[in-house]
Amino acid sequence: MVKVAVVKTTPKTVYDDIARLLDLAEYEKHVSQDVATSIKLNLSWSKFYPACSTNPYIFDGLLRKMIADGFDRRSIQAVENETVVTNIYAGTKGNNWYPVLKKHRIKFLPLINATYVDVELPRKTLVLEDTFGEIIAPKEIFGTNIIHLPTFKTHGHTQMTGALKDSFGLYLTKNRHLAHLKIHEVLVDLLLLQQTISHSEFVLTDGSVMGDGAGPRTMVPKIGNVLLATHDMVAADTVQTRIMGLDQSKVHKLQIAKELGLGESDPEKIEIVGDFESWEDLPNHHMDPGKSPVITWNRGFLKFPGMETLLFRSPLMWLPTQLSGLYHDGIWLPLKGKKWVKWFLEETEWGELWKSYSN
Repeated sequence: MVKVAVVKTTPKTVYDDIARLLDLAEYEKHVSQDVATSIKLNLSWSKFYPACSTNPYIFDGLLRKMIADGFDRRSIQAVENETVVTNIYAGTKGNNWYPVLKKHRIKFLPLINATYVDVELPRKTLVLEDTFGEIIAPKEIFGTNIIHLPTFKTHGHTQMTGALKDSFGLYLTKNRHLAHLKIHEVLVDLLLLQQTISHSEFVLTDGSVMGDGAGPRTMVPKIGNVLLATHDMVAADTVQTRIMGLDQSKVHKLQIAKELGLGESDPEKIEIVGDFESWEDLPNHHMDPGKSPVITWNRGFLKFPGMETLLFRSPLMWLPTQLSGLYHDGIWLPLKGKKWVKWFLEETEWGELWKSYSN
């Protein structure tokens, strides 16, 4: 049985809840103090938007617990990458990560500055090598514990984004958009890559606020007040799918990963511990994934022969990048998203906690 810890949380108790969650998940069995630890932050937008990227209080809570348990802060590094539509430095500032890094004196490695090296895997990948022509990973994370900090949110390409999707930015560089048509297979390949080069893996998934609808950016946020943690990436996403109320059969990465022996997606073999007694006892937030116009356009055009080469493997790459930025930053955020940012920051206790990191 794979153990997945799930606990209820509030803004007033979140740091204690994170500590209790990690103990329930027996994180010190899987995250060794004898090797370095890489904390993979989750950046889906350079700008702040509720449920979109790692919240500072989750990052802070994890570090408080680890350092209190004896982990050497000098052996901990936070890492994250950027895409063609995000900027790592703007995102680190916009999502209030800098105050946490400064408070705990943790090293931050923007993966755009990492040294990517070739990796030999124990078996042939499903699609990764054929899609990108190489299998690479940043050598700075080799042999480290890798802890992921994703959020509960929907995704137009993958139904949901969680532990497996967080690996997307850990190993793929700015050309990761080439993976979208075979995204589930790519995520399974990346899980194999991670298990090959890491010392161990762990995930703390944040459901304090969840993103519903056309994720991972153009979402409707809702308060979730739940956290989960486990060492099994597949089990983490399986339980997250249940809590989100999604049809697990549509989240193909879970079935593929289980078939290849990379994790557990069978509810009968997952033990729920914490504030819920069983799989059936878990909450259901009845979330409904959708596709933004940008994702709809992306998937539609890529189905035409030669379109991928024309738009994403040529100098025309600037066009879809600019159109995405125009839609998300220039149209959707000011017209629709701004009200949800205001709601979160001004009307919720989680927003008050988030703002405290700006002071």
